[in-house]
Amino acid sequence: MAYHVLIVDDQALPRQYFESIVTHSENYALAAAISSAKMAYSYCAKGGVDLILMDIVMSDEVSGLEAARKIKQSYPHIKILAVTSMPDATFLEKAGSAGVDSFWYKEVQDAPMLEVMDRTMAGERIWPDKAPTVPLGLSDTTELTERELTVLRLLSMG
Repeated sequence: MAYHVLIVDDQALPRQYFESIVTHSENYALAAAISSAKMAYSYCAKGGVDLILMDIVMSDEVSGLEAARKIKQSYPHIKILAVTSMPDATFLEKAGSAGVDSFWYKEVQDAPMLEVMDRTMAGERIWPDKAPTVPLGLSDTTELTERELTVLRLLSMG
């Protein structure tokens, strides 16, 4: 029996990468691949979703973590694997409080995506100890306080 996977990522390349992993695996089948966290709940309401690969930072007005929280409240049996390329340490805490089952960094992973999916479906929680270190000019993310990182985020968003 294959698990049905819903892929939610607003960027085409990661979405296609996840689709490839799912379609080339004997244990998984693609339920759908969508670009909107806002629409994820509707797909879950139709039934037939066992696992969601949910991007955290989305271009629509609903974040992946907001969608995950809502889905877990109504469909606690659906496993959610949060994925992100953003090295924001606050995402780990927010994902945990949203009920996310596992967490995977797109660029800096400790385990291959398929392994994390298998272990998540087996009931294990795969979680990094901390956000990856990313260079920021002459320093890196570990040298800045949370407040300084927040200010940098806001500045970069204009």
